[in-house]
Amino acid sequence: MATSVKLTPAQQEEKINAFFTNAPAFAQPICEKLREAIAAADPELQPSWKWGTPVYEKKGHTMVCAISAHKQHVNMTFFQGALIPDTYALFTTGLDAKNMRTIKYTDASQVNEEQVMEYVKAAAQIKTAPASKSTERAVIEIPQDLKQALSEARQLEAFEKMAYTHRKEYVRWVSEAKRPETRNNRIAKTVERISEGKKFS
Repeated sequence: MATSVKLTPAQQEEKINAFFTNAPAFAQPICEKLREAIAAADPELQPSWKWGTPVYEKKGHTMVCAISAHKQHVNMTFFQGALIPDTYALFTTGLDAKNMRTIKYTDASQVNEEQVMEYVKAAAQIKTAPASKSTERAVIEIPQDLKQALSEARQLEAFEKMAYTHRKEYVRWVSEAKRPETRNNRIAKTVERISEGKKFS
């Protein structure tokens, strides 16, 4: 896989600011509420630029959470969400994942800052080994039928170069199909989207 160019702190800050400034109109108030909640929950959390999105980290800890904006929704992902009590049943994505949990927002009115702060505070207290976590997140087991379809279309390498989150969501989408014809349709659609360079959203 291609190696990424390490950005300077100034370059990271520029990309993070551009991310929030250029987010879709509906997403901007959502992102602003989430940014304020994160800052209020733990001032030690600082964003860095990873996988094309702001990732909040704390010194002495591994990655805590991330905000990603999509065409019709905004995701707030907790990298160790499985260890956080989902007191308010906010997690909607990744419920079967080993570690990560995600909250999906489509409107700013859905963001309860007090609840978000509670989750962030809990997540910021978790300590894990960064090296092992990084390795674990990089590896995704691709179902054999999806892998074969991607290989036949010569898109397997393109798929494997995608950000972890998008690869994981494509695999989850295919795996959740209950009928064989649905699964086959989703595999075909995945191959088509990968060939067009489209991320999962």
